[in-house]
Amino acid sequence: MDKLIILLLIFALITMCEGKFWGITHVKIINGLEPPADVGVHCKSKDDDLGARQLQYNASFQFQFRPNFRGSTQFYCSFVWPKQIQWFDIFKHSRDDCKFCTWIVKTGGPCMYNYASESFDQCHPWNKKI
Repeated sequence: MDKLIILLLIFALITMCEGKFWGITHVKIINGLEPPADVGVHCKSKDDDLGARQLQYNASFQFQFRPNFRGSTQFYCSFVWPKQIQWFDIFKHSRDDCKFCTWIVKTGGPCMYNYASESFDQCHPWNKKI
């Protein structure tokens, strides 16, 4: 019985710590393709499928989540536009230190908004095709 109480207390502590220290992370994806084109976006994590949606030029899609206690939260998205299929890890806990992660999708790869420079200057290449 004592072991059960200790396990329940540990679980409660971990659950409270996740909310208190990590809080909610917000991700925003903007279609910035040039030349302007609609882009199909489908985002997933290991546990959640956020579904597919179509973004017109300059339109955006947002989602939010609570990173896990282990620091291994990862969301990846596929991006489809005329004659292109790409994918990218839109959030990797080990890489992204942001509570508000805003990305613009460009043909060469996505760029994250840098609040210090007030520009989308943290650009990454698309993930390698498998």
